[in-house]
Amino acid sequence: MNRIHFLNQLATSECPYNFGAGVPPLDQYPAFDPGYFYRLFLEEFPNQPVLHYHQSEGFLGEMSQQVFQQDGFSEAKCGIITNGVQESITVAALLFKNACVACTDPFYPGFVDAVKMSGNKPFFIDGEHWLESLESLNPGSLFYLSADFANPTGKRLTLSERQRLVEIARRRDFYIFDDATYRPFYLDAALPSLVSLAPERVFHALSFSKLLSPGLRIAMTHVPDTMLAAFAALKANISLNSSGFTQAIVGGWLFQNGFSLSAHLAEFKEKMNNKKQFLQNQGLDYEGGFFAAMEIKGRILDFEWCSKLLEIEGVAVCPMNLFSDTSLFNHKIRIAVAKTSEKNLEEGFMKIHKFAQS
Repeated sequence: MNRIHFLNQLATSECPYNFGAGVPPLDQYPAFDPGYFYRLFLEEFPNQPVLHYHQSEGFLGEMSQQVFQQDGFSEAKCGIITNGVQESITVAALLFKNACVACTDPFYPGFVDAVKMSGNKPFFIDGEHWLESLESLNPGSLFYLSADFANPTGKRLTLSERQRLVEIARRRDFYIFDDATYRPFYLDAALPSLVSLAPERVFHALSFSKLLSPGLRIAMTHVPDTMLAAFAALKANISLNSSGFTQAIVGGWLFQNGFSLSAHLAEFKEKMNNKKQFLQNQGLDYEGGFFAAMEIKGRILDFEWCSKLLEIEGVAVCPMNLFSDTSLFNHKIRIAVAKTSEKNLEEGFMKIHKFAQS
């Protein structure tokens, strides 16, 4: 089974209570007119090669620098534009195909599948004692994670965990790939990004799929100086360059919004704060982002269980063992909470509890 293909199918399916797909709540964002932002970019930046071949790094490099600086990364330089974070992950996997490439368990399938596609084998780190386990990584290794609201667990690293992680990376001489897709979706205050703490060690990849539209397929990646030339060369051989049309749309939107990634999320965050209270009352850890993990003891929450839940109650969820090759997470499911309404969430949870007790 191709896990990414399954998740993409889930994202396009319809059911009364779809808690399985990490779909952005576009209806909770300000109206987004791609044509308007495309024309705005052409007016403000008439000399950019929107309709032509251009450098593989993309032509939004200076804008990415301003975006990263707005996010507290004062030393930011021009980033590389990729076809979503998934392409950035794939390039990194190829870049480190002869090295140890590690991630925590449970994992994001898009990363693990990219590593396997490169001919490498991912090294899985115990999610509970992950910082201690990093001490065993060899120099030149790559460690993948999402420091902010990871998929599938929804967890966010504390400040002390961030500081300790970059200290270990420097001392053990390995690199970090921080998938920052969900970083802007904090509900309290943003914590320092890993790249702002150790720019020479961290690949920092930011997607616009959840912020604006999955159809854009645009991401910005900070690449450590020592890896920049090799990363750009691999990107060139994979896709030459990212679409000038969608780069222009994103560029126009950034220009109008003052390069802020979160100013337009006020309505979303207000609604998510209400859902946060409900989730915490249900005993779930939730601080922000799109996902939360739910445990039901005494039940094996596998594909069969989830399929019956969908068939009988109309509730779609993902078994956590979709994100692991072990049986350690058979009692957990991933709940996608961003797009559903508070009422829908409450009703869906009642149905999950009812089904679990049947």
